[in-house]
Amino acid sequence: MRRQYIKSERERIAAFLAAACLSVTLAGCGQTVEEETPSEMIPVEAKMPVAGTLTLENEFVGTVSPEESVYVIPMVTAEVLSTDIHVGDTVTAGQELCKLDTEAAELQLASAEAQYNSASAGVAAAEVGYEIAQAQYDSTVAQLDMQNEQTQRQKDLTMYQMQMQIDSISNGIDDMNEQLADLENDKKDAEEQLDGLGDAVNQTNSYVKQAQKAYNDAAAMYKYDDAKRRYYAAVAAVTTLETPGAEETVPNYEEALRAAKEELKEAEYVLQSVEEALKPFKEALQSAQAAASQTSAAYDQLESGIASIEDGEEQLRGSLSDTYKSKEQTETVKNLTEAQLNVNTDKVQDIGKRTAALGVESAAAQVNSAKVGAEGAKIGIESAEYQLDMYTLTAPIDGIIEAVNVKEHDFASPQTPAFVISNKNTMTVTFGVSEGVRSTLRVGQKLKVDRNGKLYDAVITEIGSMIDQNTGLFVIKSCVSTPDDSLLTGSSVKVTAQTYSQADAILIPYDAVYYDNSQPYVYVAQNGVAKRMDVETGIFDEETITVLDGLSTEDVLITSWSANLREGAEVSVQMKNEAEEDAEETAGEE
Repeated sequence: MRRQYIKSERERIAAFLAAACLSVTLAGCGQTVEEETPSEMIPVEAKMPVAGTLTLENEFVGTVSPEESVYVIPMVTAEVLSTDIHVGDTVTAGQELCKLDTEAAELQLASAEAQYNSASAGVAAAEVGYEIAQAQYDSTVAQLDMQNEQTQRQKDLTMYQMQMQIDSISNGIDDMNEQLADLENDKKDAEEQLDGLGDAVNQTNSYVKQAQKAYNDAAAMYKYDDAKRRYYAAVAAVTTLETPGAEETVPNYEEALRAAKEELKEAEYVLQSVEEALKPFKEALQSAQAAASQTSAAYDQLESGIASIEDGEEQLRGSLSDTYKSKEQTETVKNLTEAQLNVNTDKVQDIGKRTAALGVESAAAQVNSAKVGAEGAKIGIESAEYQLDMYTLTAPIDGIIEAVNVKEHDFASPQTPAFVISNKNTMTVTFGVSEGVRSTLRVGQKLKVDRNGKLYDAVITEIGSMIDQNTGLFVIKSCVSTPDDSLLTGSSVKVTAQTYSQADAILIPYDAVYYDNSQPYVYVAQNGVAKRMDVETGIFDEETITVLDGLSTEDVLITSWSANLREGAEVSVQMKNEAEEDAEETAGEE
């Protein structure tokens, strides 16, 4: 908030009271008092105005937080087997924080490995079948090339080999049906897991609603809205009283201003206390929302896995359909061969070669189907290994342990962060400012941070562009690059920043300005006579005010006050320099 300073009127009020008392005394004696214009010369102090720049500093209340802070949340619910990490420990990225009981995950991995071994055996069997089919094709081609030299026995052998092909295709059909049944079982298992995850999604969403209700109830219980209204009302009252000219219109102005500031201080303390009380509820709500998001992601991942299984089933059914067609074609060829074996040998040879080629293609399809099944089983192993990795919690960043929420033989859960880690190499100080002050700040601007009398250098790193709905202020973030143990996470500090500035202005003492119906004016000495000069003023602090128009550095400004000082009064001027003023200020402070 911009500080405004009210000029002291003690000397003028004292003179006024003295004159009033004299008037009452004379009236009581029955004497008539006539106002006389003093003719004696008035001794005054004066100085030459100077040109320069006036910069104001504002103070704000900031909150300290680490630049980087993470929550280490378990992805599974399991018993904690061991942890040697404590609050205040320093950890490095990748360092093990605690181990969880992995028995269930290891069983799941063993099951996935068994399925993969089975699928790999199926691939090996299919490849042997392919080699057999290839060998049968080569054998058939050789036999057909020698058809003219073969006996009836060789023709019978050809028919026998064709039957073997049909049997081989039938075996391939049986194998694919078994694989299809296995995929259907896998799909059923995955859908059962999906149902469980669906319940988990509903449960985590229920936790979010409960956390939201708890936060709303807590806000109502602590009367959070009342605390904010009281605070904003106090801010408005102080702002109104600190408006230039308010001291002339508000009765008992000093007392009213003091009471308004005390009310603002108390309202601010109450609001901060309520926000601190609501902090656990807010953090619980954020944790519940994070758990709900993770559970939903796992649900989507499992749905994707089911879709992958369905794609595999569709491909396998396509291969099965093709194999059935191949079998029908082979049986048709066999029948035609039996009928026309002695009719057209060349055609029979050609049909036999094509039939053998179909057997090779069918065997190749079986190999591909088996490999698809093996890949699916391999994905199952990778998934189980990923699940197993979740049972060891590691630090994602270098930093200091801020909180530990697990211990041996307790159960870790995704609903509660196990550890909170903060990187305190650089600390962030966050504070709020009004829109007017925001426009005076810039990224990279240097600040001073005061923590219990200890000062730190800081630099503005971020200027908010949206009003915080809780405070009605713009959020400013600054960086303290050399923090120490005094800057605790969540502690409050005083932030001092240069805000309003006015350059190329005339600088004069604040007490040298008078007001006539809100019109500021000063007295200057010209040829031994006081002359009133109306001026336009700008910003000011406790001692100095800027003059934008109506005065120059060549004028002799009267800086002292006298009850008889007015337009046309004769004055005896004593010039003061800066050294004398500094000496008087030092004496006054002592």
